[in-house]
Amino acid sequence: MKKILFSLISVSSVALLGGCVSLEEYDRVVKHLENEQSAIAATSAENSRLSGELTKARNENKSLMARIDEMRTAAANTPEMDTDKLLAEIRKQWGMEKNGDWEWVQSGNAVGVRLDDSGVLFKSGSWELTDGTKSTLKKLAATMKGKMDSSNSVIRIDGHTDSDPIKNLAKSGIKDNVHLSTMRAMAVREYLSGKDCGLPIDRIFVAGFGEYWPVEPGKDSKSKQRNRRVEIYMGTPDGLSIGRLPAGAQVGK
Repeated sequence: MKKILFSLISVSSVALLGGCVSLEEYDRVVKHLENEQSAIAATSAENSRLSGELTKARNENKSLMARIDEMRTAAANTPEMDTDKLLAEIRKQWGMEKNGDWEWVQSGNAVGVRLDDSGVLFKSGSWELTDGTKSTLKKLAATMKGKMDSSNSVIRIDGHTDSDPIKNLAKSGIKDNVHLSTMRAMAVREYLSGKDCGLPIDRIFVAGFGEYWPVEPGKDSKSKQRNRRVEIYMGTPDGLSIGRLPAGAQVGK
């Protein structure tokens, strides 16, 4: 490019001296060539940057695929869980060998209890607990408190709804069923950590699933009652995929 520029300048100089072009025309040609050279240099630099980004992305993708292969191998080599044994062990941990007022449920490596809406968990169109739900939660908290006082156990509350769209809750700030299920899980959390139950609030966590994890596929009223539910799990932080306890949470607090 420099050779071309110098050649054109030389030619332009000869032409200028010969009276073929004006000085202004000569300056315009030189400026144009300088701008072209700058643009080519900028394009070359951008191409180099993009090439580096592409190489980085390829390396990251290779690492990710290798990690996925490792996880698949580990999963294939993991022995199948004896679910009956696990259920018996967790029931023993909870201090309850029989079902009592609730239904035992299992999700992965976690076991807990399910309270569905057949007993009316919340007041209609809200996340306010009914008196019956509060009574059941008191019984549940009495069992859980002893375990939490003597271990690093944590609680996770999962909220679920049926598939009916929300109607009159928009004015209360509720956006959809996931939001509603989270608020209902939060209501249970607040009650379990309140004066009636006394469980440590910094070891109770919530999740809202809306209508997306139904336990019954039907659309009849009974199926909807089953799908409107909360599930309460107790276990170690790792067992519930929460991670380590928060910095302020203490065993026996």
